[in-house]
Amino acid sequence: MHFTDLTITALSLLAAQASARTIRIAVGRDGLAFSPSSVTAEEGDVLEYHFYKQHSVAMGDFSSGCTPALQGGFFSGVMKTSGNGPNKNVFRVTVNSTEPMAMYCTVASHCQKGMVGVVNPTSTDSLDRYKTAARAAQANEAPDGMFGGEMVEGNDNTDGGSRTSPYRPTGIASGDRATITGAASQMQASLGVVGAVAVGFAALLI
Repeated sequence: MHFTDLTITALSLLAAQASARTIRIAVGRDGLAFSPSSVTAEEGDVLEYHFYKQHSVAMGDFSSGCTPALQGGFFSGVMKTSGNGPNKNVFRVTVNSTEPMAMYCTVASHCQKGMVGVVNPTSTDSLDRYKTAARAAQANEAPDGMFGGEMVEGNDNTDGGSRTSPYRPTGIASGDRATITGAASQMQASLGVVGAVAVGFAALLI
């Protein structure tokens, strides 16, 4: 019984990981804008921010434009990028709720000028509503430092945008990406590990 429960739980976790997406968002590629500025994400999906010029991304508060979220949230810190291409580093945030999230750039008055976005918008917490709140903001506030995500080195030359791909784990300490490519390959390799662990547990139960 315990062996069966363990196997089912492990397989469920692996299936959820394999179906998670990486949602790429370009920060400042198209001027004072997030591209795309509105996205839909499920729990376990990863928001991957690609930076241009000098910008940042922070989770905001729908009721108060250009201010950090009151609870939780994330902040990339200000990313300075030379030239016209993307920064070599990307900021990755794992989505842990399907509730609406506002995001904004903390640099200068970029937020008030419309550099905002929304994840999982609704009729009440919409992009238009947050843009209105941002325009009325008296100041553009930023958290003290980076938190709520991981800064890693990008593994290719893509420039962000609305494309999505299966989630692949990243090394938090080193920033190196896993060498396994593709969700199917990842699942196959992980199943082998789960099988070995399950057999070990079965032996203990005999």
